[in-house]
Amino acid sequence: MGKSDEIVGNPLVFQGGGNGSGQHGKPDDTFAKLGQLIHALLEPIARYLCYAAAIVTLLMSIFMVVDLFSRLVFNNPLSGMIELQTFMLVFMAFFSIAYTMLKNQHVAVDLITSVLSAPVNSFLQSVFSIWGIFLFGSMSWLSTTRALEAFENEEFSDIIQMPYWVLYSFAAIGTLLLTVAILALLLTHLSGLYQYHRNRTKLALIIAAIAVIGIAGIYSAELLKLLFGDLSSTTVGILYTLFLMIILMLGFPVGFAMAFTGLTGLMFLIGQDVAFNVSKINTYDAVAHYFFTVIPFFLLMGFLILHAGIGAKLYNAGIKVFGRLPGGLAIGTVAGCGGFAAICGESVAAAATMGSVSLPEMKKYNYDDSLATGSVAAGGTLGILIPPSIGFVVYGIITEQSIGKMFMAGIIPGIILTTGFCLAVYVQCILNPKLGPKSKRFTLQQIARSIFDIWPVAALFAAVIGGIYSGILTPTEAGGVGASGALLIALFSKGFNRQKLFNALLEATTTSAMIFTILIGVGLLGYFVTLTDIPREFANFLGSLDVSRYVIFILILLLYLVLGMVMNIIPMMMLTLPILFPTVVGLGFDPIWFGVIMVIMMEMGQITPPIGINVFVIHGVAKKYDVRMATIYRGIIPFVIVEVLVIILLTIFPEITLWLPNSMDVLAPLE
Repeated sequence: MGKSDEIVGNPLVFQGGGNGSGQHGKPDDTFAKLGQLIHALLEPIARYLCYAAAIVTLLMSIFMVVDLFSRLVFNNPLSGMIELQTFMLVFMAFFSIAYTMLKNQHVAVDLITSVLSAPVNSFLQSVFSIWGIFLFGSMSWLSTTRALEAFENEEFSDIIQMPYWVLYSFAAIGTLLLTVAILALLLTHLSGLYQYHRNRTKLALIIAAIAVIGIAGIYSAELLKLLFGDLSSTTVGILYTLFLMIILMLGFPVGFAMAFTGLTGLMFLIGQDVAFNVSKINTYDAVAHYFFTVIPFFLLMGFLILHAGIGAKLYNAGIKVFGRLPGGLAIGTVAGCGGFAAICGESVAAAATMGSVSLPEMKKYNYDDSLATGSVAAGGTLGILIPPSIGFVVYGIITEQSIGKMFMAGIIPGIILTTGFCLAVYVQCILNPKLGPKSKRFTLQQIARSIFDIWPVAALFAAVIGGIYSGILTPTEAGGVGASGALLIALFSKGFNRQKLFNALLEATTTSAMIFTILIGVGLLGYFVTLTDIPREFANFLGSLDVSRYVIFILILLLYLVLGMVMNIIPMMMLTLPILFPTVVGLGFDPIWFGVIMVIMMEMGQITPPIGINVFVIHGVAKKYDVRMATIYRGIIPFVIVEVLVIILLTIFPEITLWLPNSMDVLAPLE
C-alpha cells in the first residue's frame, strides 16, 4: 500500500488554518494554543507506541517462520502460536491508529474537498471531528468496560493464558489516543476558522452551527423518528447509505464514515443500548483474527522490497532484455512494473517507484512523453492483480474466499495483461518508430548479469506462490515467509540501512492500521446493512429485471470503473462488497473469477480519464519534464483498450482465471 500522504489521506485533513505558530497562529488564538498543547503531549506517546507496534510487526513474521520451521522439520508446531500472533496483531493495530491519524494516513476521498475553499473545508472537518470524537470516544469507553468485565470474570485465553482484560485495554487505549488526536484536529480547524472570521459574533455563529450539525448527526436516529416516526428497515438503510455517500465525498475518512454510519443506523434500528453493545464487541473482534496477520505480513514484504531499491534492479533487467526492441524501454518498464508488482503488490507504489527510475531513462532516449508516462501509469496498475496482492487479501477476507486461490487466480490474467501492455507498446512503436526509439545494444553478459541481480526476488516470489499452490504453506504462513525473506534480501541490498528498515516497518504498520480501522467500520456497517435487508432487496430487484445477467454484470463493472477513478481500491472493496457480492453470487458468477475481473476494472479506473489516481502520481513524478496531464491521458488510451479486451477474454473464457485455483484442490486444501 505504498502511497504518499497526498494519496493515502485527505490532504486537507490537517490544513484549514491556524496551527498556533507562524503566520497562522496568533497570540490570542486559544484554539491554536490548545491544539498545539494536546498535539505536543500526544505526539511522542503515539509515536513511540507506533514504533513498538512496528517492531511487533517484524517479530510476528519472524515468529511465524520459526513456527513453520518447527512444524515442517520437527513436525512439532509451537504451542499457542495462533493465539500469540493474534494478540500481537491486536497490539500492533490499536497502538498505531493514533499515529496513523497524526501522519494523515487514514484514507479519505478528496475529489470535492480539493476544490472547496479552506474555510468551508475547516467547517466540514470540524463537524467530522465531532463525529469522530463521539465514535472513538464511545469505543474507548466501551472497550474499557469490557476490560473491567473480563478482569472481574477472570477471563483468560485457552492456551497461553493471556488475560483478556489486557487485550481489551489495548483497544481502549488505542481508541482513546485516536480520540485525543481527533480533538487536536478539531481545535486546528477551529483555529483556521478563527483566522478567516475574526468577527467574534460571526465566529460564534459558525461554531454554533458546527455544534448543532455535529449533535444532529450523532442523534440522527432520534431526529428521524421525531420527524417521520417509524420507518421501514429498508428505508432507513437507503437513507443512511445516502448519508454515507455524502460524507465520504465530503472528505470524512472512509473507516470513520463507515463506522459512524453503521453505529448511528443501528441506534435507529435496535436502540442506543444494543447498538453500543454491538460496537463494544466489534471494536476488538473486528481486528482479533489470526488470518488477518496476512495483511501486515504482505505489506511489510512490499515495503521492504520498495525501500531496498529492488524496483531499479527490475527495471534494469527489463531494459537489458527488451531495450533493442521498438519501444524497448517502455516494454522494459511494463515488465519491470509487473515484476515489482509481484512482490510489492500495490499499484501506486509500483507507479511511483518505477516512474522515478524509468522516466529519466526514456527521456534520455527521446521517447515520446505520452508513451513514456502512459506505460508507467498502466504498468503500475499491475500491482493489485499480480500476487501476492493486498487487494486479493482484502477481497478474500470480506467475501470469505480462499486467499490462496485468489492469488492463484490472478497469475495467468496478470501475465496476459502484462503481455498485452507490452504488445500495445510494441505495436505503437512499429506504426510510429519516433514514439520509442531503440536503446543501445547490450551484451549477453550484461543481460545475464541484470537477470542474476534479481534472482533473490524471483526466488522469494517462487517460495511464496509455490508454497501456497502446493499446499505446504497457508497464505498466512506464506506472508510470514515473504516478510522475513524480504528482510533478508533488503539487509544484503546495497544502500539499505537502518533508517530505511525503520521507514519500511513504520509504513507497513501505519498502512495496516488504516486497513484495520476500515475493518472496524466494515463490521459496524455490515451489521447495520444486514438488518436493513438491503442486500436481499437489491438482489431481488436485480433478479426481477427482464435482462441478461451479463447486463447486470456490466453495470456492476461500470460502477467499479467509476469508483476506481476516485477511491482507493481497499476501502472501495470494503464499502461495496457486502452489498454487491451476494448479488453477484446469486446471478451464478464464480466468486473467485469475479474477484479478478473486479480488480482489473478498479485498475482501469485508476488510469481512466478524467481522474485516475495513478495519473496524478505519474504527473507528480514527471513535473520536472513539464509533462501535461492531457499528454499522460493520451498515452494511457491504448492500455485501457487492452484492459477492456482482457476483461472480454476472461469473461468469455473464465477457465483461464479458474484453472490454477481449481487445480489446487487436487494438491491440498487451503485456508
